[in-house]
Amino acid sequence: MVLLLTTLVKQEPMKTLFLLILTSLLFSCFVQRSKRVKASSYMQRQLSEINDSLYQIETEPIRIDSFHLEANILTLFYSCPDNPGELSLVGSSMLAKSFPPIRSCKLMSSSPKVRSHNLSPFKGSVQFDLKPLSHKFVKDAPTYLQIEGWPEKILFIYPE
Repeated sequence: MVLLLTTLVKQEPMKTLFLLILTSLLFSCFVQRSKRVKASSYMQRQLSEINDSLYQIETEPIRIDSFHLEANILTLFYSCPDNPGELSLVGSSMLAKSFPPIRSCKLMSSSPKVRSHNLSPFKGSVQFDLKPLSHKFVKDAPTYLQIEGWPEKILFIYPE
């Protein structure tokens, strides 16, 4: 095979180049590809809610590391001592009298408190639809959200 290639290179370099490209393409079709990691761009969005009875329940602290707000979808990146299970965003029905009004909110875990004694904190992310937390359901109505675990108010403007 090597003898054949050296003969071809000397006689017809263009055919050799074409043959090498064709061979590499054929070889790449049979090489096993590594499995691609599915991008986490899609998360299941959960609907936030206003519920005074749930809001009054004491919960484990969940620290919000960062957030991303796009239209009515809030993505929270959080950390806590243990896996919280499924999270929900619950707001109080009471509004602070300011403009825009301020609604107090907190993250609630649906799973019972189980200490796993992990040395490293659990980190996760979750998405919420913020429409139910607005004080008015009209286009461009602003509402500040004060979420426990995040030091600043988040301005949410109703999108529709």
